[in-house]
Amino acid sequence: MLRLLVADDEKYDREAIISILNLAFGNEFDISEAKNGREAIEISERIRPDIIIMDIKMPGINGLQAILEIRKFLPNAYIIILTAYDYFDFAVEAVKNNVKEYILKPFSRSDITEKIKAAAGFVNMEREKRKREIENQERLYNLMPVLENELSYSIINNSITSIDYETYLRYLGVDFQKACSMVVKFKDEPTIKNIKVQIGEYVKEYIERRYKTIASYRFTKNIVYFLQLKEQMDEYEARFDIVNLAADIRREVRRVFDVSIKIGIGQFYNGLNLMHQSYEEACSSLEFISESINVVHFQDIKNSMNVKESSSSKIQGMEKEKIAVFKRVEQYIAENIKEELDLEKTAAKFNLSSYYFSRSFKEVLGFNFSDYINMLRIRKAKELLKGDSLSIKEICYSVGYSDPNYFSKVFKKYEGVTPSEFKVKFL
Repeated sequence: MLRLLVADDEKYDREAIISILNLAFGNEFDISEAKNGREAIEISERIRPDIIIMDIKMPGINGLQAILEIRKFLPNAYIIILTAYDYFDFAVEAVKNNVKEYILKPFSRSDITEKIKAAAGFVNMEREKRKREIENQERLYNLMPVLENELSYSIINNSITSIDYETYLRYLGVDFQKACSMVVKFKDEPTIKNIKVQIGEYVKEYIERRYKTIASYRFTKNIVYFLQLKEQMDEYEARFDIVNLAADIRREVRRVFDVSIKIGIGQFYNGLNLMHQSYEEACSSLEFISESINVVHFQDIKNSMNVKESSSSKIQGMEKEKIAVFKRVEQYIAENIKEELDLEKTAAKFNLSSYYFSRSFKEVLGFNFSDYINMLRIRKAKELLKGDSLSIKEICYSVGYSDPNYFSKVFKKYEGVTPSEFKVKFL
């Protein structure tokens, strides 16, 4: 049943039109009426009519003004203007507001029925057209994951020539003119059924807030993504952003799923045919993951190898520069010890990759990042525990821990006793 609104300030005209419609079409229409422009807007907003017969000359808000407002929330309504004036005086305004037809007063029964029959035919045809569009779109959406998985799998297996990859790229809306691979691996084999697919889908949505991507996580051991970079980004900026994105993904997966992952990232290449190489590099990067390094970009590994091959004088200069940088890192950590300190974010603060930062941190300061942070916090906690102005819980928070139980566990690991036992010694 189609919804129809008759808007006219003349009661006789409204009743005459409604009577003609009921006689000609029976129950085919659910008919409402409005006696002025304001009512027409309010009723249209409530019932959302398919067809509107609108008188032009009404008190207050006139018909054209009402149509203008109604078009804001009902852009596709079929509107017929009703007027005792020459229609062409209003032609320009009516066309602007996408008015489909007009009826001149005094109107005849045949004029009303013919125009409404045409309107109903048009609305029903548009409904069918929209229905087919939605069905086609639904079929395409159902097909997209299949195309995405098949293209990803072909890249992984270096067999893109076996598929019509240009069609795949067109449907998926990517071209991979500047792209890289990201491989996500679980630190421990997950025990929850289907958790891999859930994480794969969650991470894909997370990446797509910033980059176009395709993924494979149903039929591969690891979760694999291919990310298309933004054209305006240079390579250094893009590498830095992708590494930070990977660090954010790790935290999100840990927060939402309580699962620990590690991520390898391949270099950026132009064209689909080089994506397999980026994938291989991302897989190789995973071999350099350690306890304190959970995100590695292949470029960092190459840079590290290049340093080893540098001349001794160049190395000495680089070592001095490295020591100066990590003096600033020490100062930053000391000033922010109460805050949540994260390796990837701290590395980003100094424009360093997490791989280089972690490796150099231990080399310069003698401890890995997490141990160093814990040592500083426990040292500060010991000083506070010797006084009696703060409770153990307050001390926990003041040195940067958010969980008193975890604080107690870390304290005992480094000092051999719990904070409570340590405090007793100084009472």
